[in-house]
Amino acid sequence: MRAISEKVKRLVVVLIKTTKYDADGYLLQFHKGVLPCNSLAAMWSLTRAAFASPELNGIVCNVVAFDETTRWGRVDAWEIMQRYGAPETKVVVGFVGVQTNMFPRACDLASKFTRLGATVVIGGFHVSGSITMMLDGAEPGIPCFHIMPPELDALMKEGIILFHGEAEDIWHKVLGDVVRGEHHLLYRGGRPSLELAPLPEFPARYFRGFMGRCYTVDSGRGCIFKCSFCTSIRVQGNTMRFRDPAAIIRHIREIARREKHPFFFVTDDNFPRNPKWKEILQGFIMLREEEGLDFVCMIEADLAAWKLPQFVELLGRAGCTRVFTGVESVRQETLNHTQKRQNRVADYAAMCARYHEEGIAVHGTYIVGFPGDTPATIREDVQTVQSLGFDQVSLFILTPLPGSEDHARLAAAGAKMDADFNCYDTFQPVTEHPKMSREEWQEAYDAAWRQFYTPEHMAVALSRVGARGYWGLFKNFIWYRWAALVENVHPMMAGVYRIRRYEDRRPEAPAVSVEEHVTSEIWRHIRYLGCMVREYYVFQRLYFRTRAVLRGKEGDAWHRDWLDLFWRRYADVKWRLLSPHAWGWHFCAVPHAIAEIVYAVRFNLALLRGFGY
Repeated sequence: MRAISEKVKRLVVVLIKTTKYDADGYLLQFHKGVLPCNSLAAMWSLTRAAFASPELNGIVCNVVAFDETTRWGRVDAWEIMQRYGAPETKVVVGFVGVQTNMFPRACDLASKFTRLGATVVIGGFHVSGSITMMLDGAEPGIPCFHIMPPELDALMKEGIILFHGEAEDIWHKVLGDVVRGEHHLLYRGGRPSLELAPLPEFPARYFRGFMGRCYTVDSGRGCIFKCSFCTSIRVQGNTMRFRDPAAIIRHIREIARREKHPFFFVTDDNFPRNPKWKEILQGFIMLREEEGLDFVCMIEADLAAWKLPQFVELLGRAGCTRVFTGVESVRQETLNHTQKRQNRVADYAAMCARYHEEGIAVHGTYIVGFPGDTPATIREDVQTVQSLGFDQVSLFILTPLPGSEDHARLAAAGAKMDADFNCYDTFQPVTEHPKMSREEWQEAYDAAWRQFYTPEHMAVALSRVGARGYWGLFKNFIWYRWAALVENVHPMMAGVYRIRRYEDRRPEAPAVSVEEHVTSEIWRHIRYLGCMVREYYVFQRLYFRTRAVLRGKEGDAWHRDWLDLFWRRYADVKWRLLSPHAWGWHFCAVPHAIAEIVYAVRFNLALLRGFGY
């Protein structure tokens, strides 16, 4: 092995999970995050493991991490380089898990770090998927230009390193090459075995930027299906690879012993297609039933998995409270067209009912904008999804993401697609639709969120998940309604309490004066106050309507319908309240106001308990 350059005595690896810009050029950033980044946790573990490799023998190593979606993860390139850059120190900045909508922000930061003297590496789904589909060619029958995507070629010309594939086998080599000054501009990690790879672990203070501790576990990678809109299969492949179940069980045990009621998200694209799924669930059951550890979990599964023998039963015993599953459409012809034939619409209702028998909520993904969709059919389909028993949905606009078969075919056909990758967030159209204008498409999509997340539907869903899953679903409803209906941001990109920093705006965004920025912030917070009051009462009413689920007693719903009825009647006589004949209403208002306070106190206490305070 070649010796490390004598000039480099210290290595600092800065791992960054970037965010995206909003339509006004501000960073999409929140005071508190909700969804942690499994890619960041994986790279944190791999980087610490790489420090012990012979490639870096004799050098002092350090790793720091930033999740830019949160206030605590704000990235200031100059400040970071001032803190960690020093003589005889090599700073490597790694942008991890970069999706297409995050790519413009990652490029902006990469250029800043490069100018300040850091060595920059960018990996993730956009880089890996684009190279696979546009340079390598995924498989016969799918068009391929066999060229390096222009936006990636431009990065390499700046001296920025591209990382294609997964890092388990070669990340230590990349770091060794960098400190020796012999690095390449393109590395290919391939699809390594995971059996001996370190499990993802979050930095010690990572969760201070999040509402709660959601630990991620990827027990395997890959998916056996070939959906045309999917990028995961072009990055992680169609062959299932899996970790050692014993290592996963040890990992869960360690966290569950030190944390109170932890929540685990098994992030596999399709957990039940991991050939070790039964062994993992039996391990979870052993931890819960024999060792008395109190934890719950969530998994991702395809819509045919519920038919696997013992699968749903074992999920229930393993502490699973939610299943995340790719519904995509309730029209069989659409599913067949997108190569998602494993979804059988005729089975959806039975599937939801079976999960509900075990107290498991069903969270489906749903795509708006397939070629046959119209505003009318979208309304019909959302109503159908509710009636079939889906408790929650994540709605997406059909988007030709680079790395998918859909994107490759549209690019080969010369179809019009937006050039700004920042728009590829699945929350807005980036191409044309055969039956709807972009405005109609967007309006139908926004309306679908409002139609699904009504108080009536949320009450039905909460009433059937059982006490174990009640608060998890309740918190999800708060999060989803606020993100989609107030912030106009996809919930999976959203957190709690939006932050908009003037100094972090997109370089090419239209100029905004400080006065304009301050004025818009004032109006934004005034709107926040109104929305907070509205949502507070929506969820207070929802809680009292469904609290019987927590107590396991039918008819124990301490509802407040009588109180709401009084205030409506009181408002009806508002123009006669000064009349002596209406004074009785004033006297009645006093005890009702006291009752309002009692309801508020009881609800607030319930929220504190439900949120773990």
